[in-house]
Amino acid sequence: MAGFTREHQDAAHRLSLTDHERAREALTQLHQTARDCQAKVITSERPYLGDIAHAVTEGLPGRWDVSIEHYPDGSVPAQLQDWVWEASPVLSSLATYRVPGVAVLRDGGGTELLLTERPWDGRYLIAALMPSPDHLNAAGVGPRTVVATTAHGATVDVRSRLLPEFEHLVHLARLREVQDDLDWVHGVEPGTVDAVELDAALDRFLTHAPYLLAATRRAAVKSLAASERAVLVRFENLLARDPAEADTPGAPEPISTDEALALWLEAGEDLLDVVCTATAGPAEESSRPAVTAATPPKPPTAVTAGRTR
Repeated sequence: MAGFTREHQDAAHRLSLTDHERAREALTQLHQTARDCQAKVITSERPYLGDIAHAVTEGLPGRWDVSIEHYPDGSVPAQLQDWVWEASPVLSSLATYRVPGVAVLRDGGGTELLLTERPWDGRYLIAALMPSPDHLNAAGVGPRTVVATTAHGATVDVRSRLLPEFEHLVHLARLREVQDDLDWVHGVEPGTVDAVELDAALDRFLTHAPYLLAATRRAAVKSLAASERAVLVRFENLLARDPAEADTPGAPEPISTDEALALWLEAGEDLLDVVCTATAGPAEESSRPAVTAATPPKPPTAVTAGRTR
């Protein structure tokens, strides 16, 4: 026996088996306590899922938090299943088989991963959860789910494939959202733009712009022309004027809504061109996020119907 776990408890309690007398006494007390509390103790040779989750995160960049969710009835809540970005194979297995629990891995920056065991063979499944619609409306096919036999193998695949795919798809979603907003505001009749919707669109741009600029600066595989660098500098200078630091001695004059709106409308398309040029992969050269011919009015906030975070 490799260890034991108790349902409804996030931490694993380790019991050394080298001292047989102590192990026998501890297990006897555990079973007696379980009977007194009308609880069930289940022993297994499988490692505790929480240990696997922590082993995976130790090999990932940054700092990750792990939370364990237990399901006594073996059924993963539909609300959680709805957040799995790639429906297959994770969603089908979670919905069809008994799953006693899952682990959710969070990096604190918006990336969340779901870890569980595949019921019929015990392999580990790790899938990306969709970003919160409060920050981004993700659409389309999600990052490919990792299937691995060991925690080390899962870590390697998450680091080399799942996380890069997740970051790339989030990047494309940011581009698409900014492009949709620009197409909308440039396509409506002057004077007919709803102020609330316009403020919401500008706020989305100001939320996404720092990430788009950072991704462009990181993409050092291409050298930008002077005119392209000038576009980046204009937006970087604007975003550097953080209103939260207005009272800091020596801080630049804070950004105003009118200034941000003017630059967004004037040079937003130029910025998207630069970002796409710098960050596009071989299959994406000279392409821009696809948009519909007629873009409907934008909602005041980004909300995905039917799901709550």
